[in-house]
Amino acid sequence: MSEAKQRWRLVFRRDEAARYLSHLDAIHSWERALRRGSIPVAMSEGFNPRPRLAFAAPLQLGMLAEHELADLVLSERLKAPELRSRLRDCLPPGYAVTELFDMWIGEPALAPRLAAADYRLELLGPIGAAELVPAVRRLTAADSLPRKRKKDAKTIGYDLRPLVLDLSVRAAGSASGRIPASAPGSAGALASGGGEPTAGLWMRLRHSQDGGTGRVEEVVAALADDLGLRLLSSGGSDELSEPDGAAAPTAGSPDSATVEVVSAVRERLWLAEELGQAR
Repeated sequence: MSEAKQRWRLVFRRDEAARYLSHLDAIHSWERALRRGSIPVAMSEGFNPRPRLAFAAPLQLGMLAEHELADLVLSERLKAPELRSRLRDCLPPGYAVTELFDMWIGEPALAPRLAAADYRLELLGPIGAAELVPAVRRLTAADSLPRKRKKDAKTIGYDLRPLVLDLSVRAAGSASGRIPASAPGSAGALASGGGEPTAGLWMRLRHSQDGGTGRVEEVVAALADDLGLRLLSSGGSDELSEPDGAAAPTAGSPDSATVEVVSAVRERLWLAEELGQAR
C-alpha cells in the first residue's frame, strides 16, 4: 500500500457520452484515466491493490448527473490547479469535475454519510400535470405505502413512504418552478403526442445504508398504480415494484396503458450534515 498524503473530494457531473456506462465500467474507466493522467493515486493494501478512488453511490444506467461525489486519495500532494488540469485532460468522455475540496486525510468514507438524493425526470404517457398533482398529494399524505419488489425469484416487501422525503410535479420540458401538490387546480393537463414528454417530476429520496434507499422507478410505479397505469421499465419488468396486497394492471389488459420515464437526472447527492444545513 502506498502512503496516503492527500485526500481530495471531487464533485463531478455525468453527461450524455457516459450515461450508458455501468457503475463497474465507470470505475474501470476512471482508474485507466487516472493512470493516463499520471495522477499519483494511493493504492489500497491486500493481495489485489486498487486505486483509492471511492464513489459515494452508484449511478443507475442511463441516468445523467449534475452533482456526484467521489474521494480520491493521493500518494503525493498536488495543488488544486494542477490536479484540476490533469483531471480535465484525462477523464473519460462524459465526465467533468466541477469542484475540488482538499479534505482531511482521515475524513470518514462518503457512502455511510449519504442521506438523500435529488432527482428530476420527465414522463411520457397518457398523463399530465392535472392527473399527477392529485396522485402526488395522495402519496405524500399517506402514512405508509406497502410495496413489494420482485427481483429474480425473490419478492421483497417494503414501505415506500419513508423513502420519499419530497415530491412535486413540474411541467414537461421545464426546469423552472414546480407545480405544488397543494394546488391541483392550478395545473392544466398537458397534451401528449409526437413522443414529447407529457409531465415532469422532482423528488428527494432517502439514500442511506441504514435507513434504506428510495428508487426513482419505484416512486413512478406507485404513482402509475394510483392512476391505473403501468410503468414501462427499461430495467426489466421483474424489477418493478407493485402494491403489497393489491393487483396492478397487467400487460395486455385493457387498463394497461403505460407511462415511461424518458429522461432522468440525479441533481445532487446530499451528505447528512449538508442536508441538515439546507433544511
